[in-house]
Amino acid sequence: MNHEKTKAPAIDHGVMILDVLATSSYPLTLSEICESTGISPATGHRVVNALLQHQLVAKDPGRKKAYCIGSRVFQISSTIYNKQSLVPLFYPIAEILKNEIHKSIFLCVPIGSKVVVVSKVDASSNDSVDIFIGKTMAMQASAAGRAILSMRPQAYWKDYCDDQPPQALDDESQGTLFDSLDRARRLGYAISSTLDQEGTGCIATPVLNMRNEPIAAISAVIHGGAIKAEDARSYSKFLVQAARQLSARVI
Repeated sequence: MNHEKTKAPAIDHGVMILDVLATSSYPLTLSEICESTGISPATGHRVVNALLQHQLVAKDPGRKKAYCIGSRVFQISSTIYNKQSLVPLFYPIAEILKNEIHKSIFLCVPIGSKVVVVSKVDASSNDSVDIFIGKTMAMQASAAGRAILSMRPQAYWKDYCDDQPPQALDDESQGTLFDSLDRARRLGYAISSTLDQEGTGCIATPVLNMRNEPIAAISAVIHGGAIKAEDARSYSKFLVQAARQLSARVI
């Protein structure tokens, strides 16, 4: 995982260590952590000890002098997940939608300039896709993000693009993005091809609160590459209906 350095190196090192431990298939020793992250042993020792005190990492009982993710990470994750009040409302609606279109259904919420998958209902074991709870995507790079962006004021679109790193958007892609958002606002749904998985596309519709503000998006993954216009129209009828049902339950 790539990490951009900030002006707080201790935080940078802590995040790198947590990422390495989270993605490793087994507990890691300090030397393995330092080798994977490029952190010096002395710095690694200090940061790991600090993370131990905060229960963000723990000593693994099954491997000598090895570390794993600590209990506090799970506590924080559980607290955040339990705050997602849309999740229990989403499940029955997603089950019906899944049976209507026979596709895996996802609920995404905006977090800053990203969208995060907070719930999913798989169509079948044969319909597995590399989208998981916690997966984070840039707004402009996902159908769910575009659906949410499309319902925000147009002035926000420019502010959003201005905040993105130069390599993420150029003038041409910014204009293309704005056209896509205009279209999504008119039609009530957004489509995109995923950037990290070949052969799939996504279609998403925004979920709105009582002030007509986007608070989430319901997304379906369509196998077979780019979604054809006629297929998008066919799927969109069901997704728009599902999003309206979920929006109606938002207090």
